[in-house]
Formats: sequence, structure tokens, C-alpha cells
Amino acid sequence: MKKIVLSLALASCFYSNAQTLLSESFEGATFPPTGWTKSNTNALRAWDLTSSVFSGTSASSIELKTRFTIAGNNSATIDWVSGANTANLVSPAFSLAGATSPTLSFKVKVGWGYMISLNKGNLLAQISTDGGTNWTTLWNEDSEAGFTDDGDGNVDTDFYNTVTVQKSLSTYIGQANVKVRFQYVANDADAVSIDDVQVIANGTLGTSEALKTKADNISVYPNPTKGEISIKTDKKIKSTSVIDVSGKTLSTNNSGTPDISSLPKGVYLLKVDFSDGTSKTEKVIKQ
Repeated sequence: MKKIVLSLALASCFYSNAQTLLSESFEGATFPPTGWTKSNTNALRAWDLTSSVFSGTSASSIELKTRFTIAGNNSATIDWVSGANTANLVSPAFSLAGATSPTLSFKVKVGWGYMISLNKGNLLAQISTDGGTNWTTLWNEDSEAGFTDDGDGNVDTDFYNTVTVQKSLSTYIGQANVKVRFQYVANDADAVSIDDVQVIANGTLGTSEALKTKADNISVYPNPTKGEISIKTDKKIKSTSVIDVSGKTLSTNNSGTPDISSLPKGVYLLKVDFSDGTSKTEKVIKQ
């Protein structure tokens, strides 16, 4: 009997530690999502959904919405403004009591030129263990090696690549009133976006979360390119389309290696349609 009770206790502990403590994909109709809060010092700019911030029907608005939507139909984003702004997006409280190796993960997209090279702004991921009174920085985009320069020397045609960040929260095990904050501090900088924010109690994604992350991953290279483009993905590609910044489709084919060698130098959108009915659009630069 004692062995059975012990086994049940261990199983209960395992499943408790495996739980997702925080999960937000920003696909809901309202913003901020339930339990989240936001604040900003510049009344012109606040965190919101990409579909709200870039809601216009012009080619420029469509391109910006596509650029800053990391996964699904929406991401959380904040646009640039020609002035100072400190804007916060704060999660609901969660507990790390009983966690064994908790991990914070999220996807993020920033532009190299204004945010990193010129350092006009900073995006920080922070943690509070007292409900939001005091904050400690876990991550700063300046120290993220995953962001890259497109090498064209022009900050206004920059390369915006998505980086998946994972930060251990083991230092905070046992804390019962924890919040995560994404803080944007900038002055005439650039827009940024985040998505798929998760805190896992044992640091391991569950099956459904792992499959979702795997399905969302796509790599387009080389970028910039002089012609042929390779696409790395775990999903089956149905077709690819090359679109210019005005929204005009220039070519469509069934190849997983589209070629833009005949196009002039510039910025294009590569839309990848998958056999499961989903699609992903990435910015590509023709040298």
C-alpha cells in the first residue's frame, strides 16, 4: 500500500512540475489579454496587436503587419514614434512554488539598424517576485546573438528576423507571486514584436507546445540573396510566391527553392503556402 501511495505521489509531483504556468499567443480578440496589463509614457504608442497597430489597407501597412506578425494571425507589437517612450506589457501573476527547472520562452522580432546598431532603443524581458513592484532584467535584445545585420548599410531597409529566446528561472524557484514584463524603452527607434510567451515549470515543452513551436519554425536562406532561396521547414511546402512591397505577386511556383535572380535589387516578401492550409511570409532582400 505504501508503494502505491508513493508512486501516486511521485506521479502527481511529475505532472505538477510539467505544467505550463503561463502561455500566451496573442490570438484573442481583445488586448491586452486577460490578466495582462500595459502602460506607456507616450500617449501615441502602446503595446497592441499587429492587426490593430498596422490596420491600414495600403501596401506599406500590409507589409508592416506581415513583417511583425511572428506566428498565427497576431503578435504583440509596439510601433516606433519620433520621441521618447517607455512602454510595458506585464503578464498575470504565477507561482514557481514546486517548480524544478522553470523556463521562460518567447519569440521576438526587432530590426538590427535602429534597435541594435544605432541603439535607439532597448527591449527587455524582466521578472518580478513581488507582484510588480521591483523588476530584474532577464534578457536584453542588445545581447542577443540571433539578430543579424543584412549588410546593405541602410537602416531603413533592415533585416527583421525572428529569434526564439529561452531563459532559466531556476533562481526564482519557490517564489509565489511572479510576473514577467516586456519593457520597450526607446527614442525614435523601431517597432518590435513578441509572441508565444510561455513559462514551463520543468523547463520542458509539452508535446502540443513542442509540435506548435516546430510547426511555426521556418528558415529562409541565404538572406540577403543574389538569386536562389532555400527554405528549411518541417512542413510540406505546397507553393511559394514572391511579392513586391506594393502587394503585387511577381511569381508563384511549386518549388521549395524559389529563384529571384531576374528581379531588381530590393526588398520582397516570400509567401510559403503549406499543404496543411497554413502559410508563412518572410522578408527577403535581393542583392
